[in-house]
Amino acid sequence: MKRIAFLLFTIAFSVFASAESNDFKFAYHGFNFYIPEAPKSAGFLGSVNDTVVVKYGDKPGENLIGFSVENKMKTGGCEPGAFFKETLGVVKAGCDELAIESFRHVFVDDRDAGVWSGENYDFYYFIGDTRTTVFLVSGTLDTGILKVDSNFLTKKLMKRVFKEYLH
Repeated sequence: MKRIAFLLFTIAFSVFASAESNDFKFAYHGFNFYIPEAPKSAGFLGSVNDTVVVKYGDKPGENLIGFSVENKMKTGGCEPGAFFKETLGVVKAGCDELAIESFRHVFVDDRDAGVWSGENYDFYYFIGDTRTTVFLVSGTLDTGILKVDSNFLTKKLMKRVFKEYLH
């Protein structure tokens, strides 16, 4: 069964991906992402978060990009956009302080954090030495927050993943 699921994922991945310059166009949850070309493998983990992992390295756990939907993320009683802005210190939205401090401890401390704004979406980035995470608020908490993680992309390369929405 897992082989069939992986085969279907591979076929779907091929249909929704295309080569463009040095990037590989990857469609996920209605969005187009531009990841480095020539991944070694990719897989759908089948979790409630619709997690897809794209692997570029030969060793386990190295050079990965992950895509997931965070539909149960605790945003301190605020809409996701307001929550992220408060964690960055941009606004005081009145979100639960414990949720803000917990998120800051995991994602903001010792990282380059900010927002890339596009015409229709904001991308909240948290760039660290060994892990980079970007959250895309595609609506309300009910419709999910898209999360893209990588343990090898630089800030510049991670920003290019979202180039279709950042002009």
